[in-house]
Amino acid sequence: MNNKSIKSGISLIVLVITIIVIIILAGSVILSLSSNNPIAQAKEATFKTNVGEYKSELALAISKEYLLYPSFDSSIFDKGIWDGISDTSGTIKQYITSITVADAKKFVIQDSKLVYVGSEQTEKDWLSQLGIANSSTTLPSTVVINVIATANSTINGQAASYNNPIVPKGFKAINDVTTWPTDWDEGLVIEDISGNQFVWVPVNGTTVTYAKWCTTNISYTSTTDDTLPTGFSETNITTKYKGFYIARYESMFDYNGGSIRVASKKSTNKTISNWVRDSLHTGYLFNFVNYTDSKTYSENMATSYGYDTSKVGTNLITGAQWDTTMKWIQNTGTISVTDSRAWGNHGDSIAPANVGNGSIQISGYNNSWKAKNIYDLAGNTWEWTNEIYNSSRVYRGGVCSISGSTGPATCRYNDSATGVNNGVGFRAALYIL
Repeated sequence: MNNKSIKSGISLIVLVITIIVIIILAGSVILSLSSNNPIAQAKEATFKTNVGEYKSELALAISKEYLLYPSFDSSIFDKGIWDGISDTSGTIKQYITSITVADAKKFVIQDSKLVYVGSEQTEKDWLSQLGIANSSTTLPSTVVINVIATANSTINGQAASYNNPIVPKGFKAINDVTTWPTDWDEGLVIEDISGNQFVWVPVNGTTVTYAKWCTTNISYTSTTDDTLPTGFSETNITTKYKGFYIARYESMFDYNGGSIRVASKKSTNKTISNWVRDSLHTGYLFNFVNYTDSKTYSENMATSYGYDTSKVGTNLITGAQWDTTMKWIQNTGTISVTDSRAWGNHGDSIAPANVGNGSIQISGYNNSWKAKNIYDLAGNTWEWTNEIYNSSRVYRGGVCSISGSTGPATCRYNDSATGVNNGVGFRAALYIL
């Protein structure tokens, strides 16, 4: 047999093998498209079996919570996705230990129920047969940037968490230095229809915990926080939403047709002396205000601006919220909260913050006096909080006339609840209910 015949024979064999492979592949494709595909059936069966195990383990975990904590509220038992890398604390993996890494990125616990937040339609269809909800029907709707939200919503429609904050009904997410939602750790800003702005403070439970700490003046161990108003729950901050909003600016006086309300806006006037609270002083930085009035004005802010109080509420910032914000700022690694001369309006401010000559300025006066998109947490005016020290009330953040090293952003000073001072104002907090 010559070489030409051998080559022809080999070519024929290769052709036959190629045809056979094509037939097998075609059969596989047809099989995969068929509803009777045993491969797809096996995948579906495995997925459903796993989900069944997750549900059983979740039910057991919830039962344990009831046994350990008689006051356990299942309606606010929420846990987010687990990325397979970070600590499992506060995630679905903490309570459903059998869940795979792949599935831990697709499921959350919401109101004690297993909820699918993945995007695969086939899996959604399988889960609908098991009565498992998916994000399209139960989780917050998506938010459009610079458009007022009509419901408490998240940017991507997935479960709310420290890195995926709720934008409350009546507010809009705005692009201001940060980019929603990727720059969540830089200070995401929301704004109501009147222009009041708040900044999201993420509480991840590990590097930023909801707690008090301090190294200057009054020890945090000597103080307590005032009771939050009815309807507010710290559980919402630490567990359900993993964060809270605080006013972006020190409070500004807003005269509203005969009534007094506060605003979280860049003020139009600074204030260096006592002033009458009337329409002529709208836009002035709020000072000469005692704790009692600060608390009342802060609590009334929600109703005075027509917020849906079934969705959000306002209150005077607490000591725990102040310190949690400080911890978050400190985590940047470039800002000192125990020596705030480089970013606050103090009598001894240093570059780049040495632009105010140690005198009170409008809130938001200079971008150098900003951290995490929040203005004037250091210096300018002291700010009342809900903290109690003995029979007195506590104010925070230092003031323009004192040193940023001995009276920095973290420091605590106190006065009677009725005390007033030229250098003391306040700041509100916004709660998601």
